Amino acid sequence: METYSALLVSPYPELVKVAESVAGDYPELDLTIHEGDLSEGLAAALGSMDSGYDVIISRGGTAQMLEDELSIPVIEIDVSAADLLEALALYNPGGARTAVVGFSNALEAVRQVADFSDFDLDIFDVDFEDELPLVLYDMLEGDYEVVLCDNFSQSACAARGLDAHLLASGEQSVRKALRAALLLCQQMGEITSQNHVLWQVIRSLPSKVALFTAEGRLVYANLSEHRPDLLSLMRAHLDGTDDERLVLQRGRRTYRVSKTVFQQGPDTYVSFSVMSSSAPTNDSLLGIERRNRDEVERSYRESTFSAVRAEEDIAPAIVAAVRSGRPVALEGEVGTGKNRIAELLYLRGTWGSRPFVTIDCPLLTERSWDHLMNSPNSPLYGEGETLWVKAVHALPPIRAQRLVSVMRQTGACERNHVIFSANDNLDATEPGAIAVFVEHLHCHVLTAPPLRRRRTIRQAVRLFLDREAQRMRAEPPFVTDEAMELLAAHPWPRNYIELRQVLQRAAATAEGGVVRAGDVREALDREGTTRFSSLDTPSAASSIDLLRPLRAIERDVVRMVVEKYGGNQTEAARTLGISRTTVWRLLRDED
Repeated sequence: METYSALLVSPYPELVKVAESVAGDYPELDLTIHEGDLSEGLAAALGSMDSGYDVIISRGGTAQMLEDELSIPVIEIDVSAADLLEALALYNPGGARTAVVGFSNALEAVRQVADFSDFDLDIFDVDFEDELPLVLYDMLEGDYEVVLCDNFSQSACAARGLDAHLLASGEQSVRKALRAALLLCQQMGEITSQNHVLWQVIRSLPSKVALFTAEGRLVYANLSEHRPDLLSLMRAHLDGTDDERLVLQRGRRTYRVSKTVFQQGPDTYVSFSVMSSSAPTNDSLLGIERRNRDEVERSYRESTFSAVRAEEDIAPAIVAAVRSGRPVALEGEVGTGKNRIAELLYLRGTWGSRPFVTIDCPLLTERSWDHLMNSPNSPLYGEGETLWVKAVHALPPIRAQRLVSVMRQTGACERNHVIFSANDNLDATEPGAIAVFVEHLHCHVLTAPPLRRRRTIRQAVRLFLDREAQRMRAEPPFVTDEAMELLAAHPWPRNYIELRQVLQRAAATAEGGVVRAGDVREALDREGTTRFSSLDTPSAASSIDLLRPLRAIERDVVRMVVEKYGGNQTEAARTLGISRTTVWRLLRDED
């Protein structure tokens, strides 16, 4: 038989005797009895807290005070109708006018008798002990022959010369309270047992759990790995939408986090379920990156594309692409902001609560290609994510065909939102690689407009310089009319990449906060000497400025080849025909 520990705080001695007489009928309750009214009763309860009581039992104002001060459940002993009738028979057999005084929480049954009987009975109840003097003042004006009251009111009445009698709780009232206490303990025991089973089930699941309050207090966690960055990611996403999916990639391990928000009474809780997996080697993830919505938003917000408000020119096309519900084939010249348009397709669509996965084709190694094609953790076999297959023109034809075949067979485009991108050919025609994706995967084609087709280059120049000045906490430079004419007339073959580099160089050489025509000519001339590596899609990261010392140019060539081989300096050295020591020395000089 399971037993429960109960404390009974009696406001008066007679109740102790009644409780002791009936306690033996409830062997499941290990009952401890203390005597003390109000503050004395609270002190008695506080002094016994180290005993680990499951429930407290008391009466009237003492029960009310204990309930306000303690977190342990409190059961109240009532004054029943039978208790009232017994007191009237004992102290008022002639039916004289009677006043009943006491705490309102103990007089509910008495109030019902007063409302539906022929007794000449008035009730004067209080909610707080400091209200009693006013209640007694009103009672004294009523000329009552008999006064019935609780223990606290009896001493106050005696101080005013009143002959007041204690309205005691009888045996049945005490039994009722003990039964209620036992039932409460049994129910709490069942809930505790169920919770224990549930936590055991949670611990046995393959996914791990972290539970937070809406304010960010960690309630429970069974994470097998102590990762402060994982908990920080969760806390950063306490707000926002329900059913959110997050990702954290650290070295070879990828953590996929599912978020659920739920209400428990007035409180809001946020639960995160974590599944982790590890790649066989670091190389298997090269060229594959997962980002959450806040990271994508930050990337877009800091871009040149965003600074010059280029979205305004392509917003209708983005809306049409999102509404099509089909994979999107994104094409255009070098530097037209295809990276940012892919991010906008994700941010403006309905998939923003799930990760944004970039598959950067030029950066895929043999191992990462094998991971992409064959691993069960490949993003191609996931669900509900946005996949951006970037720079498909860099794929050899056989790989492009294999990728199309796998995506068709697995239904990757039906289970995910997929974006393909490619640079135009040198003759501005659609590259053959993306044509394969468009034809076989029924893509919606979206062309990124070149910078020269913007309504005004002048506005783009001013917006970019304003944003750069704000970032550097400085005043934006003034651009002379002649300098602005040169910028407006330039064809911008590398589009936003070139715009950023030319304006940064021109602003850096400007004197007195004024960009003149000479500053623009020098920046454009230097831009004209820039060539690109053939290893990758032309970009700012793969450009080489030839107007520098030969040593610096050599260092940049080595850096790009090492990046192409995923950091493998031995392979880079073999391709360049130099020693690994030379590679190491050039990269060291870069630092």
